[in-house]
Amino acid sequence: MNAKTAPVSIREPAAQPHPFWSVAFRPLFLCAGILAIVAVVWWVAGFVHGVPTPILGTASFWHAHEMIFGFGGAAIGGFLLTAIANWTGRPAISGPMLMGLTFSWVLGRGVIGFGESLPAALVILGAIGYFVFLIALGLRELVAARNFKNLRVLAVIGVIALFDGLFIAACLDAVALDAVMLYQTAILTIILLISLIGGRVIPAFTRNWMTRDNIDALMPKMFNRFDMLCLASVAISIIAGIIDPAGMAFGSALLLAAILHTVRLIRWRGIHSWREPIVAMLHLGYFWVPVGLALLGASVIWPDAITSRDALHGLTGGAIACMIIAIAGRAALGHTGREVRAGVLLNAAFALIWVSTVFRIVAGQSDGHYITLLAIATLMWIGGWLAFLIGYGPVLIGPSQKKTRGIPVR
Repeated sequence: MNAKTAPVSIREPAAQPHPFWSVAFRPLFLCAGILAIVAVVWWVAGFVHGVPTPILGTASFWHAHEMIFGFGGAAIGGFLLTAIANWTGRPAISGPMLMGLTFSWVLGRGVIGFGESLPAALVILGAIGYFVFLIALGLRELVAARNFKNLRVLAVIGVIALFDGLFIAACLDAVALDAVMLYQTAILTIILLISLIGGRVIPAFTRNWMTRDNIDALMPKMFNRFDMLCLASVAISIIAGIIDPAGMAFGSALLLAAILHTVRLIRWRGIHSWREPIVAMLHLGYFWVPVGLALLGASVIWPDAITSRDALHGLTGGAIACMIIAIAGRAALGHTGREVRAGVLLNAAFALIWVSTVFRIVAGQSDGHYITLLAIATLMWIGGWLAFLIGYGPVLIGPSQKKTRGIPVR
């Protein structure tokens, strides 16, 4: 057979993954939404009705771990890998690699659920395996694209993973450390990450919307040295809290950070975003950063006025959960080719979770009505996440409508 008649070998195009496995925010935001309901309902059922609950030292520590490192960790991974594809211009993590990452997250929930009956080292490795996998994927993409400036995001996630392992070890009496101080520090580290990412996306999205709608007002201040000062204030608070969790320096640093982040939020001109809910959500979610920092600072300096447990709910149910809803809803729409405009279900989800946080904080200050207010807060929380899953579950699982666009994070 000569060259002219030889058959030509044609490479078949690689099979495309199911849309659900095409980009990280799809499975991981869905996992976050499901766990947000499961970890709260199960814990409240155990606390109020005595239903058997997984234990990590105590049932409350299991609940805290799953809300901080499970729920929060899934949302962080979904945002990070989606944003990294934008930062680098490289193909998004998808297919078997994304399946493996998601499985590592599910495995972590299993080992934590059976933490009391497994060796401590196995529980720690099973739980932080997800974060290690996530950091490795992010590092590979950033290094390949020589995008070294965003390695600091991975560094913050590495600190979160460290405190995950230490918290588990403390709960299982493997190390002599204060478990409450560890999960409090982990929460503040996630707030540092929100401050870093929020400082990029919130003013950018607000500026884009104001420009599009020809709003004649001062534009939001973009990331500058003042923003670095705001980040530094949270970092200093973290260090002060590790050194002396009940010290005046820690409480004062938190209050100073709250003031700085209040000024920062005002500089982003959120007052003009009320006509566009999907932009307003970002500002209303970030509102809980200074409020939560102030409440936590007050709980350190004036512990008789408010407990740190109640104050921390301002950072977890408020800042973390509300920012997740705001970012996840926007990503689900924008990255699947839909119009980036909040519908009834996203508005309802955000509003319910925002108000749920208020009731949860107030519940802790009302001894006589604690159970009633806790029940209201819980029902609102569940309703909010159900609204998100009903409205955006099909968007996360189904195909895109057209060519997707990324999140403009610099």
